[in-house]
Amino acid sequence: MLKESKSFDRFRWIVPFAAFLILLIPCVLRAEEAAPQQGVETFLKTIRSMEFPIKDTARHTQLVSEANAFLDLDAMGKKSLGAHWQEASPEEQKNFLQFLWKLIEFVAYPRSTKFMGSYDITYPKVEPAGSGFQVHSVIKQQAEGLDAPVEYHVYQKEGQWKIDDIILDDVSIIQDLSGQFDKIVKDSKFAGLLNKMRERLDQAKKENGAA
Repeated sequence: MLKESKSFDRFRWIVPFAAFLILLIPCVLRAEEAAPQQGVETFLKTIRSMEFPIKDTARHTQLVSEANAFLDLDAMGKKSLGAHWQEASPEEQKNFLQFLWKLIEFVAYPRSTKFMGSYDITYPKVEPAGSGFQVHSVIKQQAEGLDAPVEYHVYQKEGQWKIDDIILDDVSIIQDLSGQFDKIVKDSKFAGLLNKMRERLDQAKKENGAA
């Protein structure tokens, strides 16, 4: 988002299919496992429905709202900052989260839409993990020889499935962002991080034709 790291760049797009069949074949998901997978599938399907540059503002706003409902980005952002979150002022915390949500909309979602356009996504396994589930997926593209595993940690909050971490190439997005944020804050303090986020957002809005 701020730095074009391989794992973070490839993750930005962050959902399609589940079945409620019982005991037909070994790979069939149990109902409690199908639900979190459906959440991930719906999330990715919503992102794939977006258009960039933005042509229909009302439709774009609706799709972003639907996709954002599946993300616990506030929790991911706070964990990524670590001790820097507590050291920031309430105003800095507020601005950080606002920029983070907007960067997801204007950087992560456009790249995800482009990246996933011609790729197939399968879901080989769903397993309990902590207070939620780990949804394992594989992104495939035969022409490019791509076979990339991506994992989503999801949990349920007030009837809504929430993604609070994504793992690509065995690297958590929280860990990836944490390294980027920590370096920037140490080099230029929290104000410097906010400035970089603002600059990247301004650039992304121009690239995607947003007003």
